[in-house]
Amino acid sequence: MESKSYVNRYIQSVFENEPTLKKIAKGEIIYHQGDKADCFYYLKKGRVKVVMTSPDGMEKTLSTATSGEILGEAAFFDKMPRISSALAMTNIEVISVNESKLLSLIRLNPRLALELLSIQANRVRQLSAQIDSITFMRADGRIAQLLLQNIRENGTEKAVSLTHEEIAGIVGVSRVTVSKILNAFKRKGYVRTDYGRIVILDENTLYKISNR
Repeated sequence: MESKSYVNRYIQSVFENEPTLKKIAKGEIIYHQGDKADCFYYLKKGRVKVVMTSPDGMEKTLSTATSGEILGEAAFFDKMPRISSALAMTNIEVISVNESKLLSLIRLNPRLALELLSIQANRVRQLSAQIDSITFMRADGRIAQLLLQNIRENGTEKAVSLTHEEIAGIVGVSRVTVSKILNAFKRKGYVRTDYGRIVILDENTLYKISNR
């Protein structure tokens, strides 16, 4: 089974050396829900949380992003107000991409348009999977699915950089439930925890749990 990641190596190669770099401190907002989207962002360094806030102030974590991913592209492409906010979880570095810059990059790298469409398709697929899991799937299946969707390869290891609190917010269960399920996964040898990461040891079994 293929691991799932939003890091697109081609997009990474195109944006990595772009000169328009902005540094944002931990805890600051990159963009706000409801803002007009005149650009999207390439996350060169750090971690970001994407959240949606309800009218009564309740906050729902939609996803997290790490180095090499893009942010805020959906509202940029459909020209509608942003439906979420992005918060820096660490000190970060981002590159903003407006329409003129994107068109210039596509002229030089025509394949970039297809790769951005591929990312959009992955976004839709993940959101659809989240809706399905919240509606139909048990908590352990939802957590297994989320781990598989966020695998990042690092040498010979496959790992996920999500905290228990972040997992709870995304899948819609309590932090206590997340801890219990992850501890059960550890006892059975499916994962191990290692310096703020969840290392995937048995991807096939997690896949079976996410599909039962």
